[in-house]
Amino acid sequence: MTAGAHFHPPGVMHDHPHGSTHAVGESYAHVQGGPTVLDIGGDIGALVATMNPQAVGGELHLRSEHEPPISIHTGVWHRAVAGGSQNVVSAAVFAELLEGTYWALDRDGNELVCVDIRGGESASIDLRG
Repeated sequence: MTAGAHFHPPGVMHDHPHGSTHAVGESYAHVQGGPTVLDIGGDIGALVATMNPQAVGGELHLRSEHEPPISIHTGVWHRAVAGGSQNVVSAAVFAELLEGTYWALDRDGNELVCVDIRGGESASIDLRG
């Protein structure tokens, strides 16, 4: 599992600061923006979700259509894009997802957008608006 994303049982959503200590089993550092390394290949893909700037510091949750479903979330942060540090985008990056169909969820757990993740590829969705 990659830094910044972690799993929870289906339907479990919560808020917590990502600089804090997490439950047993979460043994990786949480990142708050900055460069991202994608760990893709084989049956593992990635997702970049562009978000409104107001979402920074919050989380984006995904739920898969696997059986049993995979529930995962990661933080939303400002990230520099091509052109230097003045060019930033607000985004949630899922750097390592098992290929399959996932739903981006709102704060209440309702499905917003469906996205297919393919192994060895990076997908993107735009949740601004």
